[in-house]
Amino acid sequence: MNQPVPSTAILEVVDVYAGYVKGLDILQGVNLKVYPGELIAIIGPNGAGKSTLVKTVFGLLTPHRGQIRFQGQAIAGLKSNEIVQRGMCYVPQIANVFPSLTVDENLEMGAYLCSSPLQPIKDGIFATFPVLANRRRQRAGTLSGGERQMLAMGRALMVQPSLLMLDEPSAALYPPVGDQCL
Repeated sequence: MNQPVPSTAILEVVDVYAGYVKGLDILQGVNLKVYPGELIAIIGPNGAGKSTLVKTVFGLLTPHRGQIRFQGQAIAGLKSNEIVQRGMCYVPQIANVFPSLTVDENLEMGAYLCSSPLQPIKDGIFATFPVLANRRRQRAGTLSGGERQMLAMGRALMVQPSLLMLDEPSAALYPPVGDQCL
């Protein structure tokens, strides 16, 4: 049964041009709207600009042209930490955990903006990713690739974001775990 789409998008990307080298735009005229409660997937071959789009939305790249609005406010040009403070989180495909910290410490790092008690939030993360509960005192650098990916997602969820962006979320996941989590 189709549910009505809310009239106000939580994220709007309007005619965005961006890239890593000035004058060589990987993104050319990208438009996207995400509404509250939606699950959106950007699909394309390697090199199509999927990661570039996510990095641009999240403030790791500055668009050369166009607008990006999150919760109705312009965010193009803001730093990533400012975007997190507004309620958006990003999980990169690689280098997405603090390897020398434990699972618990990684989750706590993700909660640096939280003013509410962390244990109920952690309990929710451990319920979603039970393997992490068994490894809470283990250093993240000793986890498998899939376990690191789960930890990175869990850390981003600690701030209970309004929008969570995942770059290649199933990378390194054991297929049955990916089916269970996604």
